Amino acid sequence: MPKISVILPVYNIKREYLVKAVESVLNQTFTDFELLIIDDGSKAETAAVCDELASRDKRITVFHNKNQGPGKSRNFGLDNATGEFFIFMDHDDWVESVWLEKLYNSITKNNTDAAFCYANEYFENEDRYELIGYPHFDKEVIVPDDHIRHKLGNAFFPPWAKMVRADFVKKHGLRFAEDDNKFDDVLFHVFLNEYAQKISFVNDVLYYHRMFDNSITCTSFENTDMYFDVFKTMDDVVKKCKADGSCPKRILDRNIAFFCTGVDLVKSKKEYEKCIAKYIKELKLNNILRKMKIKKIRNWIFTCNKKKKILRVLGVYLINKQEQS
Repeated sequence: MPKISVILPVYNIKREYLVKAVESVLNQTFTDFELLIIDDGSKAETAAVCDELASRDKRITVFHNKNQGPGKSRNFGLDNATGEFFIFMDHDDWVESVWLEKLYNSITKNNTDAAFCYANEYFENEDRYELIGYPHFDKEVIVPDDHIRHKLGNAFFPPWAKMVRADFVKKHGLRFAEDDNKFDDVLFHVFLNEYAQKISFVNDVLYYHRMFDNSITCTSFENTDMYFDVFKTMDDVVKKCKADGSCPKRILDRNIAFFCTGVDLVKSKKEYEKCIAKYIKELKLNNILRKMKIKKIRNWIFTCNKKKKILRVLGVYLINKQEQS
């Protein structure tokens, strides 16, 4: 049985991207791993590249499935992985050669439920790198309290930025959303954040997330309506909480800022606000919409020209009105 299972969903990706992704895994300094390539109903060209790569190394296993989406592909990987630790990768990214070694050493040395690392986004069209703005902590190991869980809940470490114990995943039934949810990985992160008793951090950039015109992340800048999928995730959180006997209000409140992210991005802003307001009312959630509005008013007030005193008076009035409501 390998120590680590690397789960790599693949769907119709350029040969050069996939080859670079797989080769970066095969070149790891930590060698006791299996690489599960989940072909999610790709075209023949991509499927052939998967098989070609598998022929190079016995640690690679390829599964050719019908197209089901990334959430189901990741769950399929979880169901077929045999390692003691799980980690994920995207088919167009690549990793440092010490990615597995440093995360494995951190999670085992500190006996944590998960080990996180940091990542750079690579903007292909501009040939530049940018550090993804995850929170940093002043120590390697943290025991999450409410404050830490809130901080992590609104930061969102993707599945490729963390190694997780297999027995922890199975014990808590951690899964990815499957209903064509563009944010399928949020569900996994929410409950990892909720149930982890101890988390370690490797303070190094070990992963490179490629950004290009047709990538899902870049597409979200254009197809902003995909942010409505966060409501599918909120529904999934409520369902799992009921099954686990936990409190959906507490968990959703930790992550409410993330779920409200789309309000300033979607074209149908009023519809989005109406949807989130419904959840806030029904589940008695923290009314972050009101706080966001108050914050905007405050920013507006203190950037006004000082001479425009009447605007400042009006601004103070609006703040008071919001807070009273």
